[in-house]
Amino acid sequence: MSSSTYPPFSARSKGRHRQIDGDFPSTARSGLLHLIFDLVEKQYVADWGAVARELHRIGRLPPTEYDMTSNSSIRQAKEDTSHALNELKWDRVYDFCERLYSHLAYETLQEYPFGNFQVVASRSDVQQYISSELQRLFIEEELAYEFSNGTVKRRCRKHNAELNTKAQVVMGDPRLTNARTHYEKALRFFRHPSKPDYENAVKEAVCAVESVGKTLFPVSKSSTLGDVAKWLALNKDLSVPKAICQTITGVYGFRSGGDGIAHGGAAGGVATLEVTEYVLAVCASQIIYFVDIANTQEVDIPF
Repeated sequence: MSSSTYPPFSARSKGRHRQIDGDFPSTARSGLLHLIFDLVEKQYVADWGAVARELHRIGRLPPTEYDMTSNSSIRQAKEDTSHALNELKWDRVYDFCERLYSHLAYETLQEYPFGNFQVVASRSDVQQYISSELQRLFIEEELAYEFSNGTVKRRCRKHNAELNTKAQVVMGDPRLTNARTHYEKALRFFRHPSKPDYENAVKEAVCAVESVGKTLFPVSKSSTLGDVAKWLALNKDLSVPKAICQTITGVYGFRSGGDGIAHGGAAGGVATLEVTEYVLAVCASQIIYFVDIANTQEVDIPF
């Protein structure tokens, strides 16, 4: 049912590029309109009237009644859909993408004699198809967002996304609940589709590392991540390279001195999109590393 979301040739051949942020360009709107045509033809949404009304609702335009038995009314709904989609503010277009998945997805039935019906495509199948096609569109248009589980999220590079996931898995340890809460808040700040908060994303990510370090190494009696780093550097049993400890100190220093992050620092650098994604990846790696170190120190108690 779903199609591959592997990047198409046009996206792969461009190499390094900057993702489009804060916009839903005209080419992407055209691609979305093609998807709507496809969904109507497949009967994966109710009809053109339902699509037009939803766009009018999101754009806060007056509602319009359509008669889907009238060809002229169907043509009008198509025209209204195209016009409303082109006029919609960029962040509201992303709202429409989410509603296309959650509200407009429609179970497709085949009618047989004597009032019998057979499901051709279940609603979950339709939603999977919509999700896959929206994700393909986002990739083709180099948008800084991804479509996952019915939600528009700020896109991380594949490697960083895998690190984020692994870090969340290792924080499944009940002792690390607070750390996981911090890291999930960091991802929400980073992924917000219209108003990402990079400063708070950095702060919460580093707080997650700090929480993990203080929880897993209580004998260090650390009150900050900086204290954890110093303790690790001096602990001969753990053999953590001092250069690695400096990377821990580095992200803690950025969290403390970065422009507007924790203590109102104005000379420590700005938390841009690129810097924030880097910090998230580094923090995820440090969390995983702390858990690995702690696991090497655990021994079975003989009975």
